[in-house]
Amino acid sequence: MQSSEDLGNTFGRAWQLLTQNWLIIVPGIVIGIVAAIVVWLLTVYGFASAVGFSAVGMGGVGLMSGFLSALIIGVVLMIATILVIAYTTGMAGAAWRTGTAGLEDGAAAFRTDGTQIFVAIVLLFLLGIVAVALSVPTLGLALLAFYLFFLYTLPAVIVGNRTASEALAESARMTLNNFVQTIAIVILLAIAFMLAAWIARFFGGIPLIGAIVRQIITQAVAAYATLVIVGEYIKLRSAAPTTPAAGSPPAV
Repeated sequence: MQSSEDLGNTFGRAWQLLTQNWLIIVPGIVIGIVAAIVVWLLTVYGFASAVGFSAVGMGGVGLMSGFLSALIIGVVLMIATILVIAYTTGMAGAAWRTGTAGLEDGAAAFRTDGTQIFVAIVLLFLLGIVAVALSVPTLGLALLAFYLFFLYTLPAVIVGNRTASEALAESARMTLNNFVQTIAIVILLAIAFMLAAWIARFFGGIPLIGAIVRQIITQAVAAYATLVIVGEYIKLRSAAPTTPAAGSPPAV
């Protein structure tokens, strides 16, 4: 079990790595802008086509057009999420290993673990739906447990080279063995996001520039959170006891 000093070291080192590697926020900004443009186009033209079909008495076709547009938007957002996670987590892993991170580190993570990242995202999405459904009868504890126990899933896939199912199991095990520290991480990162949202409000009235500044602030905090989680995962994985492979003699 780590001490509060160890946890503070993770947050401090993550901030140092972010200030030395501002490039980590670039994938989120670029992909976010592209995804927003695509979603806007699909929303406008999908809605327009649905209205057009309905206007000529083809309401069923109009509803199908709107449904397909919504489905495509969901796919676009899923792909954008996977790309951002793969890039930022891959770059965060490289930053923790070598002190520097480049876009190639993110691209390499996507090329190597793209399939498992997608599977992990789908599994997390399904588990998230269950957690949301159970959040009312459990007074929110199910959703909190979801965030806590699967916090290290994506670093386990991208940095730890685990399969999606192995990553889910490893993340749950890490949280169970380091419960207090994981709760502290979630709380502190939640405070960071709330603080960033509060700061971003001051730029809301500035046309265009305000939106850019808000996006930069959001992605900077997201990159910092990724660095913290990846750093904590690396630390916990290195501290975890290793078990001998099957069939190997016990150490003497």
